[in-house]
Amino acid sequence: MNRNVKKLTDGAMMVAIMGVVLVIDRQFAGILESMVLFLFPIPMVVYAAKYGWKDSWLVYICMVILSALIGFPTTIFYVASESMMGMVYGAGIYKKVNSHKLLMATMIIGVFVNIISMVVFASFFGYDLNVDIAAYKDVIAQVEKTAGVSLYASIDLDSFLKTVFVISAVLTGIMEGYITHFASRLLLKRLHFDLPPKQPLFEYMPPLWTGYVGLAGMMAYYYSIYRPVASAFWQNAMQGFGMAGFLYLILFGVIGLISLGRIARGRTEGLNVILSILLAVIASLASAVFGFLYITTNIHRRALEGAANASKTQ
Repeated sequence: MNRNVKKLTDGAMMVAIMGVVLVIDRQFAGILESMVLFLFPIPMVVYAAKYGWKDSWLVYICMVILSALIGFPTTIFYVASESMMGMVYGAGIYKKVNSHKLLMATMIIGVFVNIISMVVFASFFGYDLNVDIAAYKDVIAQVEKTAGVSLYASIDLDSFLKTVFVISAVLTGIMEGYITHFASRLLLKRLHFDLPPKQPLFEYMPPLWTGYVGLAGMMAYYYSIYRPVASAFWQNAMQGFGMAGFLYLILFGVIGLISLGRIARGRTEGLNVILSILLAVIASLASAVFGFLYITTNIHRRALEGAANASKTQ
Protein backbone atom coordinates (compact mmCIF):
# COMPACT_ATOMS: atom_id res chain seq x y z
CA MET A 1 0.00 0.00 0.00
CA ASN A 2 1.18 3.53 -0.83
CA ARG A 3 2.69 5.24 2.26
CA ASN A 4 0.45 8.31 1.98
CA VAL A 5 -2.63 6.12 1.71
CA LYS A 6 -1.38 4.10 4.69
CA LYS A 7 -0.93 7.26 6.75
CA LEU A 8 -4.41 8.43 5.84
CA THR A 9 -5.93 5.05 6.71
CA ASP A 10 -4.09 4.76 10.03
CA GLY A 11 -4.99 8.35 10.91
CA ALA A 12 -8.67 7.74 10.18
CA MET A 13 -8.53 4.62 12.36
CA MET A 14 -7.01 6.52 15.30
CA VAL A 15 -9.60 9.29 15.00
CA ALA A 16 -12.37 6.67 14.82
CA ILE A 17 -11.05 4.99 17.97
CA MET A 18 -11.06 8.33 19.78
CA GLY A 19 -14.58 8.97 18.48
CA VAL A 20 -15.83 5.67 19.92
CA VAL A 21 -14.23 6.55 23.27
CA LEU A 22 -15.88 9.98 23.25
CA VAL A 23 -19.30 8.53 22.42
CA ILE A 24 -19.00 6.04 25.29
CA ASP A 25 -17.81 8.84 27.58
CA ARG A 26 -20.80 11.00 26.63
CA GLN A 27 -23.27 8.14 27.17
CA PHE A 28 -21.87 7.56 30.67
CA ALA A 29 -21.84 11.28 31.59
CA GLY A 30 -18.07 11.76 31.38
CA ILE A 31 -17.06 8.80 33.52
CA LEU A 32 -14.11 7.95 31.26
CA GLU A 33 -12.62 11.41 31.78
CA SER A 34 -12.42 10.79 35.50
CA MET A 35 -11.62 7.06 35.52
CA VAL A 36 -9.38 6.21 32.54
CA LEU A 37 -8.00 9.56 31.40
CA PHE A 38 -4.56 7.97 31.07
CA LEU A 39 -5.82 5.96 28.05
CA PHE A 40 -6.73 9.07 26.03
CA PRO A 41 -3.16 9.59 24.72
CA ILE A 42 -2.79 6.02 23.40
CA PRO A 43 -4.17 6.56 19.84
CA MET A 44 -1.78 9.46 19.27
CA VAL A 45 1.08 7.50 20.80
CA VAL A 46 0.63 4.73 18.24
CA TYR A 47 0.28 7.09 15.28
CA ALA A 48 3.15 9.42 16.23
CA ALA A 49 5.42 6.46 17.00
CA LYS A 50 4.83 5.22 13.46
CA TYR A 51 4.88 8.48 11.48
CA GLY A 52 6.60 11.10 13.65
CA TRP A 53 5.79 14.57 14.96
CA LYS A 54 5.21 16.44 11.70
CA ASP A 55 2.76 13.96 10.17
CA SER A 56 0.75 13.67 13.40
CA TRP A 57 -0.59 17.22 13.51
CA LEU A 58 -3.47 16.63 11.12
CA VAL A 59 -4.69 13.64 13.15
CA TYR A 60 -4.33 15.66 16.35
CA ILE A 61 -6.42 18.54 14.97
CA CYS A 62 -9.09 16.09 13.78
CA MET A 63 -9.31 14.59 17.27
CA VAL A 64 -9.73 18.01 18.88
CA ILE A 65 -12.44 18.98 16.37
CA LEU A 66 -14.20 15.65 16.97
CA SER A 67 -14.13 16.25 20.73
CA ALA A 68 -15.77 19.65 20.18
CA LEU A 69 -18.55 18.00 18.15
CA ILE A 70 -19.20 15.01 20.41
CA GLY A 71 -17.94 15.70 23.91
CA PHE A 72 -18.56 18.12 26.74
CA PRO A 73 -16.75 21.49 27.02
CA THR A 74 -14.23 19.93 29.40
CA THR A 75 -13.69 17.09 26.93
CA ILE A 76 -12.09 19.47 24.45
CA PHE A 77 -9.41 20.38 26.98
CA TYR A 78 -8.78 16.79 28.04
CA VAL A 79 -8.58 15.45 24.48
CA ALA A 80 -6.31 18.30 23.37
CA SER A 81 -3.95 17.97 26.34
CA GLU A 82 -3.87 14.17 26.55
CA SER A 83 -3.49 13.78 22.77
CA MET A 84 -0.61 16.26 22.89
CA MET A 85 0.95 14.09 25.58
CA GLY A 86 0.52 11.07 23.31
CA MET A 87 1.99 12.91 20.33
CA VAL A 88 5.03 14.00 22.33
CA TYR A 89 5.57 10.47 23.62
CA GLY A 90 5.01 8.81 20.24
CA ALA A 91 7.28 11.28 18.43
CA GLY A 92 9.95 10.53 21.02
CA ILE A 93 9.63 6.82 20.24
CA TYR A 94 9.90 7.65 16.53
CA LYS A 95 13.09 9.67 17.18
CA LYS A 96 14.55 6.97 19.51
CA VAL A 97 14.60 9.34 22.49
CA ASN A 98 15.78 7.93 25.81
CA SER A 99 12.92 6.27 27.68
CA HIS A 100 13.62 8.24 30.87
CA LYS A 101 13.31 11.55 29.03
CA LEU A 102 10.00 10.38 27.59
CA LEU A 103 8.79 9.36 31.05
CA MET A 104 9.75 12.71 32.56
CA ALA A 105 8.07 14.62 29.71
CA THR A 106 4.92 12.55 30.14
CA MET A 107 4.83 13.17 33.89
CA ILE A 108 5.39 16.91 33.46
CA ILE A 109 2.54 17.18 30.95
CA GLY A 110 0.34 15.08 33.25
CA VAL A 111 1.06 17.37 36.21
CA PHE A 112 0.38 20.45 34.07
CA VAL A 113 -2.95 19.06 32.87
CA ASN A 114 -4.10 18.22 36.39
CA ILE A 115 -3.07 21.55 37.86
CA ILE A 116 -4.83 23.46 35.08
CA SER A 117 -8.01 21.40 35.36
CA MET A 118 -8.18 21.15 39.18
CA VAL A 119 -6.74 24.43 40.41
CA VAL A 120 -6.31 27.29 37.95
CA PHE A 121 -9.47 26.77 35.88
CA ALA A 122 -11.46 24.99 38.57
CA SER A 123 -14.54 27.20 38.30
CA PHE A 124 -14.57 26.93 34.50
CA PHE A 125 -14.67 23.14 34.69
CA GLY A 126 -17.82 23.03 36.79
CA TYR A 127 -16.67 23.14 40.40
CA ASP A 128 -15.47 25.81 42.79
CA LEU A 129 -12.37 25.07 44.83
CA ASN A 130 -13.47 27.42 47.59
CA VAL A 131 -16.80 25.56 47.89
CA ASP A 132 -14.95 22.25 48.24
CA ILE A 133 -12.68 23.76 50.89
CA ALA A 134 -15.70 25.08 52.80
CA ALA A 135 -17.28 21.61 52.72
CA TYR A 136 -14.11 20.00 54.09
CA LYS A 137 -13.90 22.65 56.81
CA ASP A 138 -17.46 21.83 57.87
CA VAL A 139 -16.56 18.13 58.11
CA ILE A 140 -13.44 18.91 60.14
CA ALA A 141 -15.43 21.21 62.45
CA GLN A 142 -18.00 18.44 63.06
CA VAL A 143 -15.25 15.93 63.82
CA GLU A 144 -13.57 18.33 66.23
CA LYS A 145 -16.90 19.04 67.93
CA THR A 146 -17.67 15.33 68.30
CA ALA A 147 -14.18 14.51 69.60
CA GLY A 148 -14.04 17.56 71.86
CA VAL A 149 -10.61 18.63 70.59
CA SER A 150 -9.25 21.36 68.31
CA LEU A 151 -6.91 19.72 65.83
CA TYR A 152 -6.25 22.63 63.46
CA ALA A 153 -6.48 25.67 65.70
CA SER A 154 -2.84 26.66 65.13
CA ILE A 155 -2.79 26.54 61.29
CA ASP A 156 -4.46 28.36 58.45
CA LEU A 157 -6.95 25.68 57.41
CA ASP A 158 -7.74 27.35 54.07
CA SER A 159 -4.09 27.35 52.99
CA PHE A 160 -3.60 23.84 54.32
CA LEU A 161 -6.54 22.44 52.34
CA LYS A 162 -5.50 24.28 49.18
CA THR A 163 -2.06 22.75 49.53
CA VAL A 164 -3.64 19.31 49.88
CA PHE A 165 -5.62 19.87 46.68
CA VAL A 166 -2.49 20.97 44.84
CA ILE A 167 -0.51 17.98 46.10
CA SER A 168 -3.32 15.72 44.98
CA ALA A 169 -3.27 17.30 41.51
CA VAL A 170 0.50 16.93 41.19
CA LEU A 171 0.61 13.33 42.40
CA THR A 172 -2.31 12.40 40.16
CA GLY A 173 -0.49 13.90 37.18
CA ILE A 174 2.67 11.97 37.99
CA MET A 175 0.71 8.74 38.32
CA GLU A 176 -1.18 9.33 35.07
CA GLY A 177 2.09 10.08 33.26
CA TYR A 178 3.67 6.89 34.52
CA ILE A 179 0.63 4.75 33.67
CA THR A 180 0.53 6.26 30.17
CA HIS A 181 4.23 5.48 29.78
CA PHE A 182 3.78 1.91 30.97
CA ALA A 183 0.65 1.25 28.88
CA SER A 184 2.23 2.79 25.78
CA ARG A 185 5.36 0.66 26.02
CA LEU A 186 3.28 -2.44 26.61
CA LEU A 187 1.07 -1.78 23.57
CA LEU A 188 3.92 -0.71 21.27
CA LYS A 189 5.88 -3.79 22.24
CA ARG A 190 2.91 -5.97 21.31
CA LEU A 191 2.73 -4.12 17.97
CA HIS A 192 6.43 -4.89 17.37
CA PHE A 193 7.70 -1.31 17.50
CA ASP A 194 11.42 -0.77 17.98
CA LEU A 195 11.48 0.74 21.49
CA PRO A 196 14.40 2.48 23.24
CA PRO A 197 16.02 0.11 25.73
CA LYS A 198 15.17 0.50 29.40
CA GLN A 199 17.80 1.89 31.74
CA PRO A 200 17.99 2.01 35.54
CA LEU A 201 16.37 5.18 36.83
CA PHE A 202 19.47 6.25 38.77
CA GLU A 203 21.40 6.50 35.46
CA TYR A 204 19.11 9.25 34.18
CA MET A 205 20.46 12.77 34.52
CA PRO A 206 17.91 15.58 34.00
CA PRO A 207 18.93 18.86 32.35
CA LEU A 208 20.75 21.26 34.64
CA TRP A 209 18.18 24.04 34.15
CA THR A 210 15.38 21.89 35.57
CA GLY A 211 17.07 21.96 38.96
CA TYR A 212 16.91 25.76 39.05
CA VAL A 213 13.29 25.73 37.82
CA GLY A 214 12.46 23.28 40.61
CA LEU A 215 14.21 25.52 43.15
CA ALA A 216 12.27 28.55 41.88
CA GLY A 217 9.07 26.55 42.22
CA MET A 218 9.90 25.52 45.78
CA MET A 219 10.60 29.15 46.72
CA ALA A 220 7.34 30.25 45.09
CA TYR A 221 5.48 27.59 47.08
CA TYR A 222 6.86 28.71 50.44
CA TYR A 223 6.28 32.36 49.53
CA SER A 224 2.64 31.61 48.71
CA ILE A 225 2.25 29.85 52.07
CA TYR A 226 3.79 32.54 54.30
CA ARG A 227 2.84 35.62 52.23
CA PRO A 228 -0.38 34.82 50.31
CA VAL A 229 -1.12 37.13 47.39
CA ALA A 230 -4.47 38.88 47.02
CA SER A 231 -5.36 37.29 43.68
CA ALA A 232 -6.79 33.80 44.09
CA PHE A 233 -5.69 32.92 40.56
CA TRP A 234 -2.03 33.79 41.17
CA GLN A 235 -2.10 32.24 44.62
CA ASN A 236 -3.31 28.93 43.19
CA ALA A 237 -0.93 29.18 40.24
CA MET A 238 2.05 29.80 42.54
CA GLN A 239 1.11 26.89 44.76
CA GLY A 240 0.60 24.61 41.78
CA PHE A 241 3.89 25.55 40.14
CA GLY A 242 5.66 25.53 43.49
CA MET A 243 4.41 22.11 44.52
CA ALA A 244 5.36 20.67 41.12
CA GLY A 245 8.90 22.01 41.52
CA PHE A 246 9.06 20.88 45.15
CA LEU A 247 8.03 17.32 44.30
CA TYR A 248 10.39 17.29 41.32
CA LEU A 249 13.35 18.03 43.59
CA ILE A 250 12.13 15.49 46.15
CA LEU A 251 11.93 12.84 43.40
CA PHE A 252 15.58 13.32 42.46
CA GLY A 253 16.50 13.56 46.11
CA VAL A 254 15.10 10.03 46.52
CA ILE A 255 16.92 8.88 43.36
CA GLY A 256 20.15 10.37 44.71
CA LEU A 257 19.75 8.60 48.04
CA ILE A 258 19.08 5.31 46.25
CA SER A 259 22.21 5.87 44.15
CA LEU A 260 24.35 6.51 47.23
CA GLY A 261 22.91 3.41 48.89
CA ARG A 262 23.76 1.43 45.77
CA ILE A 263 27.37 2.59 46.04
CA ALA A 264 27.53 1.50 49.68
CA ARG A 265 26.05 -1.95 49.06
CA GLY A 266 26.99 -2.55 45.44
CA ARG A 267 23.39 -3.12 44.40
CA THR A 268 19.95 -1.62 44.78
CA GLU A 269 17.98 -3.31 47.55
CA GLY A 270 14.33 -2.99 48.43
CA LEU A 271 15.21 -1.82 51.95
CA ASN A 272 17.39 0.94 50.50
CA VAL A 273 14.51 2.18 48.34
CA ILE A 274 12.04 2.08 51.24
CA LEU A 275 14.38 3.96 53.58
CA SER A 276 15.06 6.62 50.93
CA ILE A 277 11.33 7.20 50.40
CA LEU A 278 10.65 7.32 54.15
CA LEU A 279 13.44 9.85 54.63
CA ALA A 280 11.94 11.99 51.86
CA VAL A 281 8.55 11.89 53.60
CA ILE A 282 9.97 12.68 57.05
CA ALA A 283 12.42 15.36 55.89
CA SER A 284 10.92 16.59 52.63
CA LEU A 285 12.72 19.95 52.62
CA ALA A 286 16.13 18.33 53.18
CA SER A 287 15.34 15.80 50.46
CA ALA A 288 14.38 18.60 48.04
CA VAL A 289 17.64 20.45 48.76
CA PHE A 290 19.61 17.26 48.17
CA GLY A 291 17.66 16.73 44.94
CA PHE A 292 18.68 20.22 43.78
CA LEU A 293 22.33 19.44 44.55
CA TYR A 294 22.01 16.07 42.82
CA ILE A 295 20.83 17.76 39.61
CA THR A 296 23.14 20.80 39.60
CA THR A 297 26.43 19.34 40.92
CA ASN A 298 28.62 16.32 40.14
CA ILE A 299 26.98 14.09 42.76
CA HIS A 300 25.26 12.14 39.98
CA ARG A 301 28.51 11.47 38.11
CA ARG A 302 30.25 10.36 41.29
CA ALA A 303 27.31 8.11 42.13
CA LEU A 304 27.56 6.40 38.73
CA GLU A 305 31.33 6.01 39.05
CA GLY A 306 30.95 4.61 42.55
CA ALA A 307 28.25 2.19 41.44
CA ALA A 308 30.44 1.01 38.55
CA ASN A 309 33.41 0.48 40.87
CA ALA A 310 31.20 -1.34 43.38
CA SER A 311 29.89 -3.70 40.69
CA LYS A 312 33.45 -4.51 39.55
CA THR A 313 34.41 -5.61 43.07
CA GLN A 314 31.49 -8.08 43.31
